[in-house]
Amino acid sequence: MEINSECFPCFLKQVLNVCDVIKLKEEERKEIMREVLSYLSTASYNMPPPYLSRDVYNIISKITGVSDPYEEIKRESNKFALSLYPKLKERVKKAEDSLFEAVRLAIIGNIIDFGAAHNFSLEDINSFESIPIGINHYDYLKKDINQAKSVLYIADNAGEVVFDRILVEELAAKGKKVFFAVRSKPIINDATFQDAVEAGIHHYAEIIDSGSDAPGILLNKVTERFKHLFRDCEVVISKGQGNFETLEDIPRRVYFLLRTKCDVVASTLGTNLGDIVILKGGRECTSGLLLL
Repeated sequence: MEINSECFPCFLKQVLNVCDVIKLKEEERKEIMREVLSYLSTASYNMPPPYLSRDVYNIISKITGVSDPYEEIKRESNKFALSLYPKLKERVKKAEDSLFEAVRLAIIGNIIDFGAAHNFSLEDINSFESIPIGINHYDYLKKDINQAKSVLYIADNAGEVVFDRILVEELAAKGKKVFFAVRSKPIINDATFQDAVEAGIHHYAEIIDSGSDAPGILLNKVTERFKHLFRDCEVVISKGQGNFETLEDIPRRVYFLLRTKCDVVASTLGTNLGDIVILKGGRECTSGLLLL
C-alpha cells in the first residue's frame, strides 16, 4: 500500500504525540517539525507509510536523544491489560467457539488504544460486540489453522499483546507450533521482545525478532529467520494496520486481523471506517516459492 496524501497529517500528528510524551518545549517542537517537514518534502512516496514513519521517528530520536519515549506507557499498557487477562480467558472458556472468541478479543486489543488513556473497563468490551465485521473470512482462517502445524503470528502494539496471548494460547492448545514476531527495537508503542515476555507469550510461543524497526514489517529489513518462517509456516497471522500496509500485496497468503482506523485503509479494504476486519489477504504465489 503506497503513501496517500491523507497520510501526511498522520505523520505530523505522530510527531506532536511524541513531543507531548517527552514534554518538549515549544522551540524544541518547532525544531523537530522543521526537520520532519524537510524530510517529508523530499522523501519517496511510492512505499508503504510505515517506511516514512520509521524515518520520522528516527529524526525525533536523533534530535532529542530519547530512543524509547513510549517506554513507560508500554509498561503501563502491559500491566493494565494483564489485569484484564483472567476474565478475558474466562470469556473464551465459556464461548461456543473458543477460537472465534479468541480472534475477536485479539482484534479488540487492536481496537483499544492503550497509549491514549486507560479510560475503559472490562465491561466496555461488551460494547465492541456491536461493531460491524466489515470483512469476515474467519471460516477460512479456522480451516487453515486446523490443517496447519505451524503459525507465524506478527504482533502489533504493547498492551495489545496480552489480547494476542489469548489467541496464541488457543493455537498452542490445538498443537500448533507458534512463532511470535516482534519489532527489532522500540518504535512508537509497538511490541518488542520485552513486551511479549511481559505478556507471557513465551510460555506458549517462540518469540522471534522480526528484524523490522518500523511500525510494520519491512521485508528488506527482516532477519533470515523471519524470512524462512514467513515463507514456510502454513499460516501467517498479521495484527494491525501497520503490518497490513506493508504486507497487503505480498505473494503469499496472510490473515490480517485489525480494525480500520483511517479512511485510507478503509478505502483500500472497501470497508467503513471503524469496521473489524478478518481478512484472508495477500496474493497466492504462482511460482510455488516465495522469494524474499
